[in-house]
Amino acid sequence: MAEEAKDRSVAIVAGGTGAIGSAIARKLQAIGYHVMAADRDVRPVPQGQSFHACDLTKPEEVVALFEAASKRGPIRCVVAAQGILRETPAGQSDLSAVSQVIDVNLKSVAYLCDAAKAHLTTPASLVLISSWTARAGRLKNSYAYQATKAGVESLTRTFAVAYGPLGIRVNCVAPGFMAEPMKGEGAELRAQQGGMDTVIKGAPLGRLIEGEDIANAVAFLCSDEARAITGVVLPVDAGYRAL
Repeated sequence: MAEEAKDRSVAIVAGGTGAIGSAIARKLQAIGYHVMAADRDVRPVPQGQSFHACDLTKPEEVVALFEAASKRGPIRCVVAAQGILRETPAGQSDLSAVSQVIDVNLKSVAYLCDAAKAHLTTPASLVLISSWTARAGRLKNSYAYQATKAGVESLTRTFAVAYGPLGIRVNCVAPGFMAEPMKGEGAELRAQQGGMDTVIKGAPLGRLIEGEDIANAVAFLCSDEARAITGVVLPVDAGYRAL
C-alpha cells in the first residue's frame, strides 16, 4: 500500500469522531492527508486534523462541509462513516426510530455522494461504510439498520457507475461485529445477539473487528494500488459474510 499521499490532499471523514471514523481519520492522516472530521458529536480531534460540526442529515450543511474542506486543499477522499443503531424489532418498532436511522444511515450518505461531484478534485475516491448485516435476516431487533446498510451498498454501485467516467471511484467496506459496540443502543443490541462470546464464536476467524482493520481497508481503497477498483463491497468481517 502507498504510505504517502502525493500532495497535501484533503480527506473528509463523516462521522469522524466515532470509533470507526476516528480510526479511519488517524490512518488517512498518517499516510499524508489533511483530515477534516465532520460530526454532530463534538469531540477533540488529534493535532493536524480539523473538526467541522455538521448535521449530515441537512443537505445545506453537507454543502457547507465541502466548501470548508476545499479551503484546506484539493479534496480527493471522502469517507461516509456516520451511522446510528436503534432498536427496531420487526412488527413492533417505534417508527420515529426507524425514520431517524434512515435519515442518518442512508439519506445523509446519499447527500454526501451527491455533493461530492461538484467538490472533488480528481482522481478521487468515495468510500462508504456498510455492515455484514446488510445481507443477514437472522439478526434480532435491528431491521432499520440492516435495511439502510443494504441501501448503502446499492448507492455504492450506482455512484460507481455514474462517477467512474469523471475519475471518481466509489467503494464500500462492510465491517463485521466490532470489538467496540456502536454508541447508543449498540451494547444492548449486542447482548440480544448473545453477547461478545457468542458473536466471536460465530466468526470463522474467531475474532472481533478493530477500528484499525476498517481503517486499513479504507486506506487501500483510497490509494493508487486500488486504481482499477470501483463499485465493490469489501467485507472486513472475520468471515461472517461467508456463512
